[in-house]
Amino acid sequence: MKKEVTIKDIAKELGIHHATVSRALQGSTKVNENTRNMILQAAREMGYTPNILAQNFRNGKTKVISFIIPDLKHHFFSRIISMITEMAREKGFMIMIFQSNDDPNVEKDIINSLISLRVAGVAASVGLRTSSTEHFDRLTEENIPLVYFDRVPKETVCSTIVLDNGKAMKQVVDRLVELGKKKIAYISYDGYTQIFEDRLKAYFQSVREAGLSYEKCVPAGQIFIADGYKSASILFSSSERPDAIVCINDEVAIGVIKYLKEHGVSVPDEVAVVGFDDNPMGLVCDPELTTLSPSIDLLSESLLNLLLREIESGENIKEDIVLPLELQERGSI
Repeated sequence: MKKEVTIKDIAKELGIHHATVSRALQGSTKVNENTRNMILQAAREMGYTPNILAQNFRNGKTKVISFIIPDLKHHFFSRIISMITEMAREKGFMIMIFQSNDDPNVEKDIINSLISLRVAGVAASVGLRTSSTEHFDRLTEENIPLVYFDRVPKETVCSTIVLDNGKAMKQVVDRLVELGKKKIAYISYDGYTQIFEDRLKAYFQSVREAGLSYEKCVPAGQIFIADGYKSASILFSSSERPDAIVCINDEVAIGVIKYLKEHGVSVPDEVAVVGFDDNPMGLVCDPELTTLSPSIDLLSESLLNLLLREIESGENIKEDIVLPLELQERGSI
């Protein structure tokens, strides 16, 4: 195993004091330009890599932002992480990513680690089974800025960034009514976060405002393809079947289409199907899935900027940002 190059190794190589090397590597103006350039060149040639976390422990400061997300495999979260990592790097911050697997106990372990690591700030999307966010409160108690995004708690003193689920639901219901649909069902999810409650309330409000007498909501067990398939079977076991189904997300919607096709129901002629999130799997679905699409660029930029403002100010700004979703019409309606 290759030996790690240290500041003392560079000092020994150059025949100067290690404190001078340390100051030069940290960009101190107390080291003259010629000496600094010589030290930086030697550090590059010797393969020196600074131990940033160790520096954090010494000076109590950090340039590390952490993200707590439920599932890295979910395209929505992976796209945000991919984009925000580059944005943060340009602003001089590193990103640490933790996956909770929708488990509140895992969230608690992650938070304990983040407090020990003295991260600069945390952005979190809470898990499906997280009924209480008391463990997240430890971050604010330790003066670590916290911003929730997408799956946010129903009540919080922290800043939040969410999607305008109410407006999006009304948009899609109104569009389905324009297309002649009169029996619009909704496959929901009984989660603890605000996103699920907002979409459910908006569904009932939208169908009533459209003057429809048909209201049918089936809660999915989880939010995956198999859950959509099962929920569709429940809807179609009823004597009064829907002619359109709005789903909590695209994976559930794909499961619905799978069930309908296997049971000889034409999509969209007999039943229209709509999802949320703009999952790329919807583009290889037959027919292609109509979806409510978030702007990942806008969400990522807004999230990073809000968190950095809290880090720089040292205060809880308490700002709630609501971002739009765009209806992407494809072959399923």
